[in-house]
Amino acid sequence: MSKLRDRFGKEFLYTSEISLPRGPGIDRFMCEVGEYARLMTRLHAVNVVDNPGSMLLMGSLPASIILKQNGVEPIYQVTGRDRNQLGIQADLIGAAAFGIDNVLALTGDAPNCESSDHPKAKGVFDLNSVSMIKAIKGMNQGIDYGGNKLNKPTDFFVGAALAMQSRNLDGEIKKTQKKLEAGADFFQTQVVFEASALDDFTERYEKMAGKDIRKKVLVGALPLYSLSVLKFLRRIPGITISEKIEKRIKNSKDPLSDGIEIALGVIDAAKEKGFAGAHMMPAGKFEALTRLLEEL
Repeated sequence: MSKLRDRFGKEFLYTSEISLPRGPGIDRFMCEVGEYARLMTRLHAVNVVDNPGSMLLMGSLPASIILKQNGVEPIYQVTGRDRNQLGIQADLIGAAAFGIDNVLALTGDAPNCESSDHPKAKGVFDLNSVSMIKAIKGMNQGIDYGGNKLNKPTDFFVGAALAMQSRNLDGEIKKTQKKLEAGADFFQTQVVFEASALDDFTERYEKMAGKDIRKKVLVGALPLYSLSVLKFLRRIPGITISEKIEKRIKNSKDPLSDGIEIALGVIDAAKEKGFAGAHMMPAGKFEALTRLLEEL
């Protein structure tokens, strides 16, 4: 049973994500899994990424199983980029068999996006995020995407992504509404670096949709710790970093401390404004997450 689902709406939630290995050597990964296990008194779940930015890493399903077996509640990310509907559902059945209950349904970054290390790979996109949510919700009713009965229903708590600072914000809001209609239970946003973005999004969303979505949203926060990671993040679709933030990190004598302060400002604003929680992304630097948690 999903502890994340059980606690949703009852307290301000904290999720994070773990870095996956780029190869079969997992010593460092297992050390990090152990560190996350010790943090589960503070965290509610940990995202397991699925080749983010079209960059090759260990598969999200085996990594999610490893987390589950070591006392870390995973949020199993699944993209439509790399598998057709048969492959996606087969992996979801496997996840359910191992007691993995949280799923984040994503379309996935295109293989030729700027951050990709496999730009010539062929994207599948048989299911996008909306149709995948529908498929998963159907599986929760015991029916696969082809209309056939499963031998047992799944019990997934289904999440989706949300880019609060999308260049096409109206389009993002319409897509978010479609995800809700498909059955999305919660959202995790792409990283936000300025609290003003929370108001900009919610005001626009409520004007267009006539509803308040904040109780379903975990706001993305990331402690920038160097100018190089800032420049890398700018290559990932859906992330906006202002010149003001860049200057602060560039001129900082202690970029990590400044990055933590920026992330804390976003998290505090999310609490004050009534969002469901914060999704904290350490961007491969575990120390950034532990220091951020110490300040909360």
